[in-house]
Amino acid sequence: MTELAAERWGDSGPRIVMVHGSLSSAAAAFAEQRVLADRYQITAPYRRGYHPSPSTPRIDPDRDAAEIAELLGDGAHLVGTSMGGVVAMRAAALAPEKVWSLTVIEPPALPNGAGRPAADRLATALRDYFSAADPADLESFAVGFLKVLNVDMPLPSPLPAPLAEAIRNLTTERPWETGVPLEALARTTFPKLVVTGGGTPGFEDVADALAEGLSAKRVLFEGSPHAVQRIGQKFNDELIAHLQNAGTSLSA
Repeated sequence: MTELAAERWGDSGPRIVMVHGSLSSAAAAFAEQRVLADRYQITAPYRRGYHPSPSTPRIDPDRDAAEIAELLGDGAHLVGTSMGGVVAMRAAALAPEKVWSLTVIEPPALPNGAGRPAADRLATALRDYFSAADPADLESFAVGFLKVLNVDMPLPSPLPAPLAEAIRNLTTERPWETGVPLEALARTTFPKLVVTGGGTPGFEDVADALAEGLSAKRVLFEGSPHAVQRIGQKFNDELIAHLQNAGTSLSA
């Protein structure tokens, strides 16, 4: 049984497992999706390394994927944002028979965008930044990281403990190396949705590559933040339509 703590919203309807990214954990990342608890049962785990789940000296996307796959139980829709999207895709490849649909939001699966100019530039920029930055200076590390991504996310100073923990985890990631098993996922039959906000060209390249390789629906909410789900209703409406389409596919 998984050791992960989780938010659980809703007590009836189809199940959704939502996987957070690097700089925000479960409750904050999916606050705008809590309204869906009137029709879905939502499980939003805190990935390992994010309190109150167990700590870890280093983020391991494969271990994360195995733990998320376990949370799918007998079956669920799967949603992942940012690095949580990479984890969600790896989990879906581990247990495709348990996935009813897959939705990913700006996943930094940079190896899958290799050969596309903006993805290649971002991969190089991140590798160079992580090599040069001081991981002990958490605030400066996060500021520089967000600048590389062209993400506008003001940071409080001093850093609250949960954000400091998240940045410490981030310093152990290697996004330029963290791809997803595209060929295995392409063989699956569940519906797939790839969402972006338009702010980071490298992520747009990755999303295009994923959508093409997976025959996924591709949606751009131009001008949205990296965590596109935080725009609320417009994203939720798209997600609900996707989940309902998956329900139709499952019953067909």
